Amino acid sequence: MKRLVLLTMLCAFVLGMAATTASAADIKATGSYVFEAVWGDNSFDDDDQDSDFDVYQRLRTKFEFIANENLKGVLYTEVGTSTWGETMRVGDDIDDVVTIKAGYIDFNWPGTQQNIKVGHLNIDLPNAIGDGSIILSDELPTAVISGPITDNVAYLFGWHRLDKSGAQNSTADELDAVSLALPLTFDGISVTPYTLIGYAGDNYDNDLNNVWWAGASFEMTMFDPFVFKADLAYGASDNEAEANETDGWYFAAAAEYKGLDFMTPELFFAYTSGDDEDAATDGGGSMPNIGVGDWALGSFWFGGDWGVGAQSSVDADADYFGFWTLGVSLKDISFFEGLTHTVNVMYIQGTNDDENVGVGTDLTYLSDDDSLWELDLNSQYSIYDELTAYVELGWIAPDWADERNINDDEAWKVSTGLNYEF
Repeated sequence: MKRLVLLTMLCAFVLGMAATTASAADIKATGSYVFEAVWGDNSFDDDDQDSDFDVYQRLRTKFEFIANENLKGVLYTEVGTSTWGETMRVGDDIDDVVTIKAGYIDFNWPGTQQNIKVGHLNIDLPNAIGDGSIILSDELPTAVISGPITDNVAYLFGWHRLDKSGAQNSTADELDAVSLALPLTFDGISVTPYTLIGYAGDNYDNDLNNVWWAGASFEMTMFDPFVFKADLAYGASDNEAEANETDGWYFAAAAEYKGLDFMTPELFFAYTSGDDEDAATDGGGSMPNIGVGDWALGSFWFGGDWGVGAQSSVDADADYFGFWTLGVSLKDISFFEGLTHTVNVMYIQGTNDDENVGVGTDLTYLSDDDSLWELDLNSQYSIYDELTAYVELGWIAPDWADERNINDDEAWKVSTGLNYEF
């Protein structure tokens, strides 16, 4: 209840200041309020006892306190995601679902174009394929500076606190990281090489010494209306226990055609290396995953959906690498004003050795004997410029490895909702 009272007081203060005084800061509020009903089963088990129908909501509001064009503070709040009847029951307060999503200072160094952000904010490593970065796309404590070097070259350098936890002998220690990106932009082509290097204190959990990634994001528009994109990355971790070390690759490519008025077709491919049969003793063959990536292709298995409900996606990339996928998206199909559709058809197969799976192995850890077909049909209707109604239909048909000894039950969803953006 205290958090709810504090949030209410904050909103009243913000609105009161905006309405009654021309203070040193102008106040701008933006946000996204989503309400969604979902019928679906993403467990791949027709006999599970979970409810197939639920209603959810999530309310995000961002306040910008703008002193001038070179200085502002940002406070980003979130209420939810709330499940009607579970986290929001009759007679219950909602203080347990109120969080601060981000809060930071954003300013340019006087007389320059060098921008500095300090606080808790969203950081995305460069990516061209899919939604978000497969390595780092999350809100976290950070300090970052960026700006132009020449007309064609820019830079971004950041320091990030990824984790601070108790370890051996109850001694607290940290996992920190530094990132560097160099966007290179020329006529018809852009390339952004980057690196992320993580380093742990001596007492950090899991005996991790260091972890690093290096990659590049690429986009070519010189053959317009054809657009070509690609991502390439390699990552490795060093651990005192050899069995916990891992290193591997990620590659993705896409080609889309923007010459049609009524839709944009896209062909895409993505690959992440997997573990071989000796992974349990010799270390893994996939890129390190420290749980701060948020990447998706399609809108069901990997995430990428508009919705906020638990059945809206499987969100497989949150836990494991070790897959490849090939697919086609027909995006922004439109024959009537305000109404658009997207169709996704994709095939997914694992790249982890089948010796690593058995009864009880998480289904998001795909072996080279696991495969899935995904079909999505998503529609959006603009009621107002700020209010969109949507319907998402998703279906996944799996063919699981024999070693799992489970049925090939399908996953499905029908989700519909409203999204108010202001």
